Amino acid sequence: MRKLIHSDRGFTLIELMIVTSIIGLLVCMGLLILGLTPTRYANEGAAIGAVRTLVTAERMYWTLDGEGNYGNLGDLAAAGMIDEPLSSGTRRGYVFAVVGQGQGFTVTATPLSNRQGTRSFFADESGVIRGRVGPGASSDDPPIGTPNP
Repeated sequence: MRKLIHSDRGFTLIELMIVTSIIGLLVCMGLLILGLTPTRYANEGAAIGAVRTLVTAERMYWTLDGEGNYGNLGDLAAAGMIDEPLSSGTRRGYVFAVVGQGQGFTVTATPLSNRQGTRSFFADESGVIRGRVGPGASSDDPPIGTPNP
């Protein structure tokens, strides 16, 4: 019986094209999945930025429109000091609350779930942003960027 021996060693052009296409498709799918997956760190960073924006808006409101008083989210939005998405109270997986109390105010940011973020944030008229792991950040928590005791 005669054995069939394939004397050409290597791959055909069509085989190389198929393998290259499959690898390219897998890389594109991986990049797409990474691009669509929100990260906690990005959401937490956006929440810190939004808290800074709200603190600045409160100071402007007090100076320009509040006649010596602070406002809430609705007041800040009506005065045009914050944009529409932030005035809704929810942005990038965080819920924001602003409470103006005459000569003081508080700003809180709490994640909707642990997939959105693990830290909550707090700021008041001092402008210091404080954070803690879990819900309920308050004035007793350390400023962000400092180690927890």
